[in-house]
Amino acid sequence: MMTEPAEREHPVKGEVAVHRGVPYPARPAADRWPLVELLPGPGLPAPEGVPARYAEDGTVAGHPVAPERLDAWYAVHRTFRWHGEPFACTERKGGTIVGDYLGEDEGFAEEYLEERAISHWGAFPLEEVTDPEEHHEDLLGPRLALIRRLDEAHHFRPEAYAVLHGTTHAAAAELDPAGEVRLIAPDGTRPAVTPNQLDAWYLTHWTFTWRGGPFDAVGTDQGRIKGVYTGGSWGFADNYQLRPEQGPDGRHDRYTAAVDLDSVTDLEQHRTDLLAAHR
Repeated sequence: MMTEPAEREHPVKGEVAVHRGVPYPARPAADRWPLVELLPGPGLPAPEGVPARYAEDGTVAGHPVAPERLDAWYAVHRTFRWHGEPFACTERKGGTIVGDYLGEDEGFAEEYLEERAISHWGAFPLEEVTDPEEHHEDLLGPRLALIRRLDEAHHFRPEAYAVLHGTTHAAAAELDPAGEVRLIAPDGTRPAVTPNQLDAWYLTHWTFTWRGGPFDAVGTDQGRIKGVYTGGSWGFADNYQLRPEQGPDGRHDRYTAAVDLDSVTDLEQHRTDLLAAHR
C-alpha cells in the first residue's frame, strides 16, 4: 500500500565527520581544500579548538577542520525492504518512507510502484518497512591518501633543481641578470652560483592525458590536477569546456582543465637539462 509522505522530514543521507568522538553533519569546505566543514546542528557542541566560519548574517555556518584532525569522515545512505524487495531510501517524512526500487521484478514494479524515467519508486508506511540498514562509505582514508600523493609529487608543479657539491637544492629556472643561478637553501636564503660551479641544473615537469587530449601539468586546484591543453583541437577545448586563461606572456590565452587525478592517464614526469646550454 502506498501512502503520501507526511510533513516532517528526517535526513536519509549525507556526510558525517567525527571530531574528538562527536559526530557532526559535514561536507567538504568550499574553496578550502582539503578541509572538511563540520556543520552546526541541534544539541551539538561547538567543536573544541576549531574556529567558526560565519555567514553574512553573523550566524555560524560551519567549522572548517583539517582532515588529519578527524576521527572519521564518511558518507551515509540507507536501504530497506518492503514486501521483501530492496529499496534505497530517498526521503522520510513523519511515518512515511520513500525509496527507489533496487530489485529486478518487473511485475512487482508495475503492480505496486510509480515510474520515474528509467526507475521505479514507492512511498510506504514506516511500519511496513523491514531490514533497515545504514551504509557507510569512508571518505577520510581516500582524502588523506590523496593529500600524501599530491605532497609527494609536489602537486605536479614544474620545478627547477640545482645540484651543488652533491647536494640538491630547489633553484630558479633561469639565470639572474648577473648570469648566476639562484638556489633556495633550507634556511630560506637564496645564494647565487655560476653554472660552472654546479654538478647539475634541471627542470622537472609532468604531462598527462585526459579524455584523449594531451596536457602539461601546472599544479593542483582544490585537490584536482590542473593542466594546460597542448593539443591543437578547438573542438576538443569547446566540447569539454576547457577554461581560457591568460598565458605567461600576457598576450595569448591558453586552455586549462582541473580534473580528478584518478581520471587521467599517461601521467609522466619529465626532466629537462638546463645546464648544458650555459656551459
